[in-house]
Parts: sequence; structure tokens; C-alpha cells
Amino acid sequence: MLASVYPGAGTLTLDEVHRFATPTVSQVDGLHWDAPRLFDELLTGLAAASARGALASLGIDTWGVDYGLLDADGDLLGLPFHYRDVRTDGVMDRVIAQLGRTAIYDRTGIQFLPFNTLYQLVAEQRDAPDRLARTATLLTMPDLLHGWLTGARGVEFTNGTTTQMIDWRTRTWATSLLDTLGVPSHMLPAIVEPGTLLGAPIAGCVTRVPGLRGVPVIAPACHDTGSAVAAIDSGGEVAFLSSGTWSLLGIEVGAPIVSATAQAHNFTNEGGVAGTTRLLRNITGLWVLEGCLRDWRAEGRSIILDDLLAAAATRPAGGAVIDLEDPSLYRSPDAAAVRACCARSSQRVPESPAEVARVLIDSLAEAYRSVLQELEDVTSTRVTTIRVIGGGARNAVLNQATADATGCRVLAGPVEATALGNVIVQLVARGVIGSLAQGRALVSGAFPPVVYEPRRGT
Repeated sequence: MLASVYPGAGTLTLDEVHRFATPTVSQVDGLHWDAPRLFDELLTGLAAASARGALASLGIDTWGVDYGLLDADGDLLGLPFHYRDVRTDGVMDRVIAQLGRTAIYDRTGIQFLPFNTLYQLVAEQRDAPDRLARTATLLTMPDLLHGWLTGARGVEFTNGTTTQMIDWRTRTWATSLLDTLGVPSHMLPAIVEPGTLLGAPIAGCVTRVPGLRGVPVIAPACHDTGSAVAAIDSGGEVAFLSSGTWSLLGIEVGAPIVSATAQAHNFTNEGGVAGTTRLLRNITGLWVLEGCLRDWRAEGRSIILDDLLAAAATRPAGGAVIDLEDPSLYRSPDAAAVRACCARSSQRVPESPAEVARVLIDSLAEAYRSVLQELEDVTSTRVTTIRVIGGGARNAVLNQATADATGCRVLAGPVEATALGNVIVQLVARGVIGSLAQGRALVSGAFPPVVYEPRRGT
């Protein structure tokens, strides 16, 4: 994404210059990210962006938890594992049995998810201890890409918190936690804050993309949701809902809330920009619908998402609702798995794609309602407005269902909140704008949200 910003005129635009599927590869030992190919795609995008004019700065954000391991020469020790790989099955439960849920949560303030970096490393130590012994540096995915681009070696704080390995009180690595689990901590680099200048692209990257010469590379909130939340105002009575493959529902707070209630409801305290915390819960989002679409298209059906959602909107709400956290939906969801979930719970089984989509929309809306109630319980605050950001902000049927289920006003957009939050952090770091609040006002003026009011009696 390429941003053009004119703060004096109050204008901000975004242009997509290169889009690609995040490359994965299955190997003998499991499912991996093809990180070198990902970096190649990144350079292709930067070449397209720089061809349009001189770049003032750049920054990279990705998903959380996954990482690459580098040896002393900076070489990658195998492709990074994908968080959906089976190697972590059962690991989280064993770690909890060893250390205790409360001890881990009190130290990190992070929710328990089976793919957190902490459990990935325990699996790594079990399966490949020699590789960990040869590791000089662990970098989370955005930090790996920044490292290849600039030579910098550090983990940005917002993404680092998703590892469940940072002490929320000290904002440093919880090395004693790893020591207890027999996982080496020598490989953990310095933690850097969002807005840190990482340097400029190295010679090899400049040879490939001459327009990168001397361009400042700035760490944004390197976790994609961290950048997305940086683009909008939330907190108090206003919650955010980052809606995509995953849904992340929460509020921005001034400090972590690490309480018995937060632990009981499995809320996470992930790092935000400008010293804030994103108090949220991960919810399986549009992943299941995306899986159904892949399956239908593999069968040769020509199904367009917008047409499917329009058809789903004509089906009555209030039908079957399933638990989207059901293990059968985690790795390869499809319509058959959705129908099986309905059958197991003695609900009407959807037949057509539109009926399946309606079940998934209603199930998501119900999940949002339930998690919102728990969020209010944790914060002792009544939420009246939900800011939907990310790709799901385009989904009018889901947005209306969310408003109806929660009784909240829904403000949908911006769709590209992650890119916009990334840009804001770069602008503040360069002194182009004076504050996060000024950047959010710029985004609000350039990308006004679509409003959905809750309908009575639904």
C-alpha cells in the first residue's frame, strides 16, 4: 500500500500497488511460510511503489506469533512454521499443567491460544533442539522482513507481546518462564518500540530496487491489528472489532488489565502504540466462510462473495448458530464441517451455500455479542459503539447482524485500517504530524465510516 499524505490540507489517500497471496509450503516436517518468497513479493511491491515517486519512509506489519530462526551468520535455519501446523497440538495444555494457568497469565497478561510462540518454541525444543542450539537470533515475521531489508535485529513490542513471552510489568522478555520450560532465551533480541527508526535498506535491496536508497525504514506497530487499532479512536464506550480471517474484539486501554476476571474470560493485553494496551479476545472470524468458498470453487461452482452475501441476507436470521471455535473448523473448514456442527447440536442443517453463509454470519454475530458481554464484565464499562475495521468492514450483512445481536451502533471502516495505522506511526516518527490523535483525525476525515444502527425486535 502506498499512502499520499498532505497534513496541511487534511488529505490522506491510499493506493494498492501490489497484492499477493501469503505463500505457504508443506514440507516433510509440517506446514511453513515461504519467507524468502514473501520477501521477494515485498520487494516487488516496493519497486512498484517507488516507481510512482520518491518514498519518504516505509514500514512493515504482518500477523503475530510466527517467527524465523537465524544462525550466527544471519542465515535462516529452515522456513518459519505456520501457526496452524499440528506440531503444537496438546503443547499448551502440557505447559499449563507444568506451570499453572494463573502463573503464566499473571506474568504475561496474554490469552491462551495453542499457537502462541511460547508453545511453538516448546514444540521446537522437543522436535529440533539442535536447531535451537544453533540459533543466534529469533525474529518474529515482520522483524524478519525488516531484518532482511535493513540488517536490523530486534523484535517490535506490539508484535512481541503476541508471543506470550514478554513480562507486562517490565516490558522485557520473561526469560525465567522459558528457563523453566527448558527453552533457550539467548536468541531473544532487543525489544524496540513502534516508531523506532531501524535504518535504511541494505545494498542488496537497493540493487534490486534503486528507489529504496536512503529511505528511512520505521517500525510501525508491526502486529497488523496493532496498526489497525492505531488508525481509530476506541476505549471507554467504544470497542474495536478487527474483522477478517480472525476477529479481534476489544478496547484500547491505558494499561494492561491482568485480573482474575480477565483471565477467566481469556482476554489478552497486547501492546499498542504510544504506550497503550489492546485489551481483546481473538475470535475465529471469516476463516470458516473463506474455507467454504475455497471448497465450493474447488468443486467447480462459480460463487462470488458479494452475490453469496446478498443471497444470505434474504434468509431469515435466528436460525442455526454454531461454535466457530469447534476443533473441526480450525484447519480445513468447509460446508460439510458446518453442516456436521449443526447436526451434532440438533439444529436445522443448512443445504444451499446461502443458507450455510447465513449460519456463519449469525454465528459470528452471536460470538461478538457473547465476547462483548465478557469485555464489559472485565472493564466494568457498557459498550455502546463498535468500530469495525479491516476487510470485514465491507460485509454489510455481518455488520448489520452485529448491530442487531449486540444492540450497539456499528461504525464500519476503514477497510485498510492496518495500512493507515502503519502510516500514522511513520508520520509521527518523522515529525510530519505531532501525535497519534492528529493522525487519527486525519484518517477519520479521509475515510468516514458507514453506520449501522441496531434494529429493534431482532
